[in-house]
Amino acid sequence: MSDRVRVKVIADRHVVLDPRRFELVDRDAAVVLADTEHPIDRHDAEGLRDLVGRGGGLVVSGRTLAAWSSTGPIAQVAGWVPGGRARRTELVLRPDVNHPLTQRLPAEWKVTDELHLSEGPPADASILLRTSWRYTEQVVAYERSFGDGRFVYLGVFDDRLLARALLVAAGKIAPLSMGVGLLGYGAIGRDHAASITATAGLRLAAVCDLSPARREAAERDWDVRTYDRADELFADADVGLVVVGTPPSAHTEPVLRALEAGKHVVCEKPFALRAADGDRMIDMAASRRLVLTVYQSRRWDPDFIAVRDVARSASIGEPFYFESFIGGFDHPCDFWHSHEPISGGTIYDWGSHYFDWILQLFPETVRTVEAQAHKRVWHDVTNADQVRVDVTFDGGAQASFLQSEIAFARKPKWYLLGTKGAVVGEWTEAPVPADFPARVKVHRRSGEEHLNLPPREDHGFYRNLADHLAWQEPLAVTAEEAKRTVAVMEAATHSIAHGGAQVQVEI
Repeated sequence: MSDRVRVKVIADRHVVLDPRRFELVDRDAAVVLADTEHPIDRHDAEGLRDLVGRGGGLVVSGRTLAAWSSTGPIAQVAGWVPGGRARRTELVLRPDVNHPLTQRLPAEWKVTDELHLSEGPPADASILLRTSWRYTEQVVAYERSFGDGRFVYLGVFDDRLLARALLVAAGKIAPLSMGVGLLGYGAIGRDHAASITATAGLRLAAVCDLSPARREAAERDWDVRTYDRADELFADADVGLVVVGTPPSAHTEPVLRALEAGKHVVCEKPFALRAADGDRMIDMAASRRLVLTVYQSRRWDPDFIAVRDVARSASIGEPFYFESFIGGFDHPCDFWHSHEPISGGTIYDWGSHYFDWILQLFPETVRTVEAQAHKRVWHDVTNADQVRVDVTFDGGAQASFLQSEIAFARKPKWYLLGTKGAVVGEWTEAPVPADFPARVKVHRRSGEEHLNLPPREDHGFYRNLADHLAWQEPLAVTAEEAKRTVAVMEAATHSIAHGGAQVQVEI
């Protein structure tokens, strides 16, 4: 779907369209989008009917169809006349998961809108969305063919659904079926496999691992073919996307080889140990027009989402100071996490998530990085026992990250100050706090507020990736963002090597 869709817009209110995906024209176009309450004259209605009949598309909102359906040509195309308009209220929408337009949408979500009641739509329509109105099933959106073209009705206005509807009306609705190959099948490989198989449009096609035991486990777990050499995986024509799950020091070359083989790539975090390697991978992907993203899966953590949403809402004013912490007193974990030549150092472990969070909260340019490390207790591993990194941004905002394996008392997970309030995230579980969400509390002059966390979207990363591949929807995690995180960690590593010296940067 690299080619854009030519769209003509008839609207009374602002319609948001991404110019990178749609070309807006004043003359007749491949697709007409109508969002208006004004009636249509018969001549224009006949023109729209003829446009759809000869292979074009028409997308209308609920109020448009109600205003136009009394005109015979539009009623022919729609095959349905909306009934009376119900009172504006909160509606629970449920998608039909069998249609490409509704794949990977939530099982249900809520909108506040008006509903046009009717017993339709026509029998030959594909129903897209339903809702309940006073315990009767109501159709909110549907799609049908007319002549050589398509008609799509949206009873509610939603930018994401609108963009998809335009592509459906343009005939660009081939269902996504992307074979995915895993390079590495350790614990995280199993997590990737589970998310892939749970995501419509993606399927686990192959697994590559040097270990015979891990290959046998993959075959047993997923009934999937396996390879012992990466080149075999990259040569597999059924694999369109490769997930690189090798240790951190061995990310760059497999990513480059997969891209050279024409595969889209998901790279495990950290993206790289050096920003220059990130640039090499980004350039290769761009030159081949391939997708490259990084598995920053903790952007979907409910406690982080809550903190991020508060920070972006301006309800605590302008954020200017942030402290973050992970750790406890416990022996460091396994080899590639704790051996500095493989892991990159302690900073690259949880720092890969924490700096990604920090840069989401503070998008301004990073100006200075300072870091210090301690080696005091765990002498059998090569990673530092504790690292602290301090970052200063344009405008003076500050953020710090502390990871400690020698902390008998834990600090809050997050401590965020704004000019009108603060947010504190307190750890809730011990002794392994990393996978438990924090209790999030907002402090303002008016008092304290304990936030209810949103439900976890377990497969959010892969749902977004599939939507990007299928619909060109924006990637949640871009390789450029991940490279920026690497650049901060690389600067911190340089600071430690020079006795905690302040490193001047522009990141």
